[in-house]
Amino acid sequence: MVQILLTILFSSFKFAATFPLAVARFDFSFLETVLWTNVGGIAGIYFFAYLSEKLIAWWKWLFRSSRRKRLEEKKEKKKIFTRRNRRIVKIKQKYGLIGIAFITPLLLSIPVGVFLVVRYYHSSKTKYIYLIGSNILWSVIYTGFYMFWMDLLFERI
Repeated sequence: MVQILLTILFSSFKFAATFPLAVARFDFSFLETVLWTNVGGIAGIYFFAYLSEKLIAWWKWLFRSSRRKRLEEKKEKKKIFTRRNRRIVKIKQKYGLIGIAFITPLLLSIPVGVFLVVRYYHSSKTKYIYLIGSNILWSVIYTGFYMFWMDLLFERI
């Protein structure tokens, strides 16, 4: 029971790092590994989406009055695009929601990927479907990869 809870907890934060633990240390079967890592990953997606929404709302509330003052002072000035603004726009245009959801379990951690999706695609109705689908896809790939290499390693020894 402790092994299942640890797998769920770890996979909700750092999805990719959970598979060696679940396959090699806890000796889960293929279906158990896919099941428990997805339970943790999906729980992490919803938890961090809720937390991200609250953090974004708090941040906006915190800087609301200072932003109004700045906007009133800068009404005549044109919008200046910085390097950071251009980079964010380029990433959003190049990869989009599907790209960010696809690389979340692979390169990003679930908290970072979910925050980006909530921050930039808050009005999308399919954002959670893409995140969960990507989570399931990478869970099957990672589990197969680690089980293949573990079998290959222990057969030769």
